[in-house]
Amino acid sequence: MTRARTVAGGTGSLADYLDKRHIHPRAQAATRDELLEALAGGLHAAGALGDVRAFVRAVRLRMAQGANGFHGIALLAARSRAVNGPAAAFARVPAELGWRGADDRPVRDVFLLAAPRKLRDAGCVRAYSVLARHTAHPGFRRMLAAARTTDDLYDLFRLIR
Repeated sequence: MTRARTVAGGTGSLADYLDKRHIHPRAQAATRDELLEALAGGLHAAGALGDVRAFVRAVRLRMAQGANGFHGIALLAARSRAVNGPAAAFARVPAELGWRGADDRPVRDVFLLAAPRKLRDAGCVRAYSVLARHTAHPGFRRMLAAARTTDDLYDLFRLIR
């Protein structure tokens, strides 16, 4: 799915911004920083980010400002000049990473949400807000935990509208 088709012909779901290539059901990372850089690197390779380092700095700044994980799910988001167009990535992280959320539960699933500083279309902000609301619901969290493959996860993300 190309960015032009996603933004112009989108369905209003999270999947409009989260390409299958950026869904990692078995991510391998030794640290949070390594995971963040790998996810951002994938978005950069797809053309969504112009400057990986600037975007990663923006995400780290946001992470330092407040909680970034509840119910085993971390939503890492930033608006930055480094973002060429709205995009997202997802990773299921190994328990060995040792990431604890603000509620002291282990973080298992991570969403990286990127938005340009100047939005031309607020659709991504709506999709990201809906995602945040979904993560508060036990039913969604059960469906997320049950999704094992890239296709399963993508199908679930298509429902987030």
